[in-house]
Amino acid sequence: TCDDPAMATAARRLTAPAAVDGASGRVTAVIPCSRGVPVGTRALLSQDVEVTVHVLSNGEGPSEVPGAVVRSVPWRGHGQTRAEAIADVETEFVLFTVDDAIPLGSGCLRTMIEALDSSNWEAVVARQIPWPDADAVTAARLRRWTPPGQQVVAMAQTDHVATLYRTQTLRDFPLPDRPIAEDAWWSLQRRVAYVPTAPFLHSHRRTPLELYARNRAIHAELVSMGHPPTIAGLGEAVAALPGVLRPALAEGPVELANQLAEIAGQWAGALSAR
Repeated sequence: TCDDPAMATAARRLTAPAAVDGASGRVTAVIPCSRGVPVGTRALLSQDVEVTVHVLSNGEGPSEVPGAVVRSVPWRGHGQTRAEAIADVETEFVLFTVDDAIPLGSGCLRTMIEALDSSNWEAVVARQIPWPDADAVTAARLRRWTPPGQQVVAMAQTDHVATLYRTQTLRDFPLPDRPIAEDAWWSLQRRVAYVPTAPFLHSHRRTPLELYARNRAIHAELVSMGHPPTIAGLGEAVAALPGVLRPALAEGPVELANQLAEIAGQWAGALSAR
């Protein structure tokens, strides 16, 4: 069951037959991949607009993906690796997504294209729906980040879990050469919208080491952009502890470790940026 009518409709459309008519243009989905085969390839190829999938295989990424073009590339960070892929895109639109995200509904990308065309947006961001086995903290955070709704609204930044651009926009305004948070850097002074009726299934399992490393890297970039540090010092770390204890009491000791790792990573990122 689903408490969101738009989500229920999108889920039903997932099994509907594709009806490619080309009316809304064509899309290239670009997926960096350093592990296995992207899980969303089949759903992307089943959209009711024509989609080409480019897999940027690096590290232990795949050499073949059914239905997709696989390019073996060196990893140059999140920004430069994606930026260089634009040279091979021949379609009007490009979707940046990730290897563990799945569009829900055959009309998901058409909905994003229509939203991009509806105003002077430079990019549009899809809604993220957590996987069924996601923990409660992840599910709550995703709901705050990309809440349910019916209207296209302005958003602070893109999110390369699922963001659609016109290809020419990325040629005119390339992604910056940043190791991570390239989507946040690109969004400075850009016109970005959020499309709640275009859902993607996506979430991560949370572990302390990964949370520490990711928070440290992202917060170093955010502070370098001019954002105030979330955890600037010991005082802010102590002040954050009550917020850590509430989910830890509900979810258990593993969540306590996760929350402490996030605080430590945010603090280390702020120090690194300085």
